[in-house]
Amino acid sequence: MADDRIQEWAQTLVKAEVQSFEQARRRFLRRPTAERLHHVRTAARRLRSLLEDFADIVTIDQLKRLRKIIDTTSEARDARVLRDALRSTLHERERMAGRALLRSLRTQERTVTSKVCSKLRRFTLA
Repeated sequence: MADDRIQEWAQTLVKAEVQSFEQARRRFLRRPTAERLHHVRTAARRLRSLLEDFADIVTIDQLKRLRKIIDTTSEARDARVLRDALRSTLHERERMAGRALLRSLRTQERTVTSKVCSKLRRFTLA
């Protein structure tokens, strides 16, 4: 009886985190921004932790898919962080020389963000 209640409680927690992740995912897909990407990553990490804690009620395949999404979103986040770091450290006289690199990094960020969107559109835990 107690095991059933614990199982039910765990499933309720997982369901709530899945909904939170899905909401963040849909918002990001509607308008991909760095802030929304952060929300997707945060929700995915919370969900992953919960799934790992309750491994007996989820499949290993679900965890693998979630880890792949987190890895993919890391690429987009890293591209953004690198571009922002370069932009903030360039002195005024270096900005002209750094423009081409900044444009290249922005292109890379867009490419990776597009890849994230594509993967998130196909992503499912079912």
